[in-house]
Amino acid sequence: MVDIQDWTEISYEEARSTLRKWREEHARRSEETVEIWEHVLSRYASSLKDELWPVLEQVAISSLDSARYELAIECLMHLNKRFPKSTRVTKLQAMRLEALRDFKNAELLYEKLIKTDESNTFYRKRKIAMLIAQGERHEAIRQLNDYLETFINDPEAWLELSELYLQEADYARAAFCFEELLLANPQNSLYLRRIAEIRYTLGGTENVELARAYYEHAVKCNNSDARALYGVILCCNYLLPKATAQRKKELGATGFKAADRLIAVYEEQPNENPSLKFQIKTIQTLKNIIKNATA
Repeated sequence: MVDIQDWTEISYEEARSTLRKWREEHARRSEETVEIWEHVLSRYASSLKDELWPVLEQVAISSLDSARYELAIECLMHLNKRFPKSTRVTKLQAMRLEALRDFKNAELLYEKLIKTDESNTFYRKRKIAMLIAQGERHEAIRQLNDYLETFINDPEAWLELSELYLQEADYARAAFCFEELLLANPQNSLYLRRIAEIRYTLGGTENVELARAYYEHAVKCNNSDARALYGVILCCNYLLPKATAQRKKELGATGFKAADRLIAVYEEQPNENPSLKFQIKTIQTLKNIIKNATA
């Protein structure tokens, strides 16, 4: 599908198929969705027949994203009239209250929804999201830990918990969160790099050794990851002064290999990089530090 800039001029069929495609792909094109609805589909609402209801749900969520609260209320009124006891409509009502920062009443609705379906993760995570929005990090951490005791395989929850721990400068627990993520997805270069960064931040020989190992694994999964390559070089520079002669040779070879690959990554960039000379000069400086430490 061609990416259209002016969504007000498309036909009814184009508008209908576009919103359907975005629903199927779970694409959050909020402003465009509202524009398509207001300028095109709202004029032919009856022609949508049964598809009207998922479209209204889609438009309601997009309206909340775009702070178009009056439009969201209009959609909710139609949905509530057609489905007066629907939990999906109740969820949208809770989301509207949340968007208006009426957290107390939103929480009451989410609690009601949880009682109807205790296995639904969305309701529980929205409650935690509201705590974060209010700056109640400690309570959010507590509830996320409770949530993960039941839904241990939720990567989104582990990522959020790690972020909260990082904001609290609790690096050890943040690292634990990424270790849990790696159990489920051991070849994820982003997870590997993030845990390496946390270990490097913790400092000390043991943590930096672990950081180097994670960085090297991240590079094996994605040899164009510039941050991971930089990490390998920094870890080698940190470890070299206290290393034995044999260990210095190994670290030196690892650092040189990472530096050469990093230069190649920058030189392979398709677009002209105005900072290329400076970046390569910085890498060469790091190589000289390694060279001097292994001499």
